[in-house]
Amino acid sequence: MEESEVAILIVDDEDAIRSMLTRKLELEGYNCEAAVDGKEALWKAFMKDFDLVLMDIKMPGISGMEALPQMVTDHPDTCVIMITAVADARTAVEAMKLGAYDYVTKPFDLDDLSMRVKRALERRRLVLENREYQRHLEQKVKQQVEQMQECHDQSAQAQSREQIALDKPGSASQQNGVEEAYLQMANSLALMAEAHEPYARGHSERVQLLASEIAVQLRCSDELVKRIKIAAIVHDIGKVAIPDHVLFKQGRLTPSEYSEVKRHPAAAVEIINHVDYFKDVLPLIEAHHEWYNGKGYPKNLKAEAIPLGARIIAVADAYDAMTCPRPHRPRLSSEEAVQVLKKGAGAQWDLAVVGALLKVLERESWVLQAMPSEAG
Repeated sequence: MEESEVAILIVDDEDAIRSMLTRKLELEGYNCEAAVDGKEALWKAFMKDFDLVLMDIKMPGISGMEALPQMVTDHPDTCVIMITAVADARTAVEAMKLGAYDYVTKPFDLDDLSMRVKRALERRRLVLENREYQRHLEQKVKQQVEQMQECHDQSAQAQSREQIALDKPGSASQQNGVEEAYLQMANSLALMAEAHEPYARGHSERVQLLASEIAVQLRCSDELVKRIKIAAIVHDIGKVAIPDHVLFKQGRLTPSEYSEVKRHPAAAVEIINHVDYFKDVLPLIEAHHEWYNGKGYPKNLKAEAIPLGARIIAVADAYDAMTCPRPHRPRLSSEEAVQVLKKGAGAQWDLAVVGALLKVLERESWVLQAMPSEAG
């Protein structure tokens, strides 16, 4: 975004401050307008879209603190920076809780003000770009799913006509070809989701490998192992529906933000639920964040009511998530992650599934230790 295209509204009841800030920001190439109180600010924001608002906290009439909630609600894409005296810093922090992006204190350090304005505008630009990226990504995912469903329907119709003509069942090679096409689609969906969440690159593939090993350790049927592999690959594609400011937030999530995150299993099901081939894996995807004690989501399923495949994916998912870096926390070592899983076994995770994971990890560790080291 060019600075000449950026519109800034300066709201202060003091003429000298409005004039000083206007001169400073216009010298830096911004388009500035002014308002004398919260009422005029809300009216001007109603009449024109502003990229950023600089607004004094204390003003006669409608104050900045009184105007802020409506400004944030009516113009969620506008960054608001509050202006305050040093003695009102606590009030400024409260303003940030109400939706302000930042605050500056009087008397002004104009270089600091300029830096804060640039930082706020850059944050706004990234939010808008990520929102547009997410919109296109969701459209691309939907289009690809619809195209694969159309191909499947055409293939099924052609196969049905051939079977009727030849009076014999479809060949194994044809069935394998259809399954391979759907597995490729599942991998494509996972890659698109991970492109949206770069720090999770490779997560779905690692969860698939680990979950399938756990399933084999538990002597699951070949059919269930196949379902687990498919579900594990696409278990996180619903994260494309989570707002970026939540998905990439540093630190603890608020209750409302956590509610957004909890939507992703249902969102994943919504993305692929009209593809007949995936109907048997939907329960595994939807339930992979259920807890064994019934305190998970989205349906508070408990114990054996949670599909075994979902319980397996839950353990594999948790182990990989803990041992890889995330925006809100550092990675754990394998040993630390194992201790977390042991502590949560019987409450968050199925005790038998955690036990199977430990055997898989022990086997892999033994194999790695037995491998000859490479020279060099």
